[in-house]
Amino acid sequence: MSELRDIWLHAHNMLRSARNIINHGLQPLGLSSAEGNILLHLLTQGQGVVQEQLVEQLDVSKPAISRALDSLEAKGYISRQRDPEDKRAYQIWLTGKALAIGPAIEQVYNRMFDLALQGISQDELDYFMKLFGRISENFARAQAKE
Repeated sequence: MSELRDIWLHAHNMLRSARNIINHGLQPLGLSSAEGNILLHLLTQGQGVVQEQLVEQLDVSKPAISRALDSLEAKGYISRQRDPEDKRAYQIWLTGKALAIGPAIEQVYNRMFDLALQGISQDELDYFMKLFGRISENFARAQAKE
């Protein structure tokens, strides 16, 4: 069982290190990793999502998403528009300013992914993805039972 505990520690360290690398890379753009994660998500997954969808898709708390969106709006990177289907909700849209720095944001994340893959073969990556996929499914099944 100690091997699984080691995996947990490595995963935690990996996420902490990745967040630090991303924060460092986004610093010249005046963005935090929380803000960068939202912008990257909107750049790559599509705009016009409502705040509740971001909470679910990024698995971040409502207050954390709200703070990051307030900051991004104040910096001129997003705008909020009323959802035509639900007048209580706001859709999140990228501004021209965000689209202009989109390639720089993607470059920060791509650098982090490149660093993660150093010295790892495609076979190793495929096996890792399969194994982590199964662990993720195990957790999802357990969570669904609760």
